[in-house]
Amino acid sequence: MDIDSGTVNTPQPPPEDKAIKRLNERLELYGLENRTVIPGDGNCQMHALSDQIYGDLNHSMEIRRAIVTWLMKNKNLTLSNGAKIYEFANATSWYKYCNQMARRGTWGDHLTLLAAAEIFKSQITVISSVESNSSFFIEITPRSIENSRAIILSHHAEQHYGSLRQVL
Repeated sequence: MDIDSGTVNTPQPPPEDKAIKRLNERLELYGLENRTVIPGDGNCQMHALSDQIYGDLNHSMEIRRAIVTWLMKNKNLTLSNGAKIYEFANATSWYKYCNQMARRGTWGDHLTLLAAAEIFKSQITVISSVESNSSFFIEITPRSIENSRAIILSHHAEQHYGSLRQVL
């Protein structure tokens, strides 16, 4: 109780706890659960993709190399909104962005997911903990789908990617 105002102060959970709660509620809504524990070592997106595609985490660096190679070769890919992918790099140049993304421990982003969808010719679905109710379900569809395998990831916004499966 706050002596000065006479009101009860209820401790608020940290924002991270709210995000995890929100993510767990969304996973439950879609009947999804974590497939395996994904290490929080900066390579979580690559680990989650490896788990989804190969069933283990052993191919994370191979996936990272393939993604960076694809990004380097497809710098001028025009997206459906008319923009080129290089315009979305979070660095001063596309080369610097790709060079940084090639390093172990660099967090993957939306561009690396776009590249993975194209490389593996599979749609990638991401369930995120973002606060918005209209943008927590993200689908990344490659130009051509040749693999019906579902790649389903969770995203604890700005923190961590996970590998998901249907609840059995």
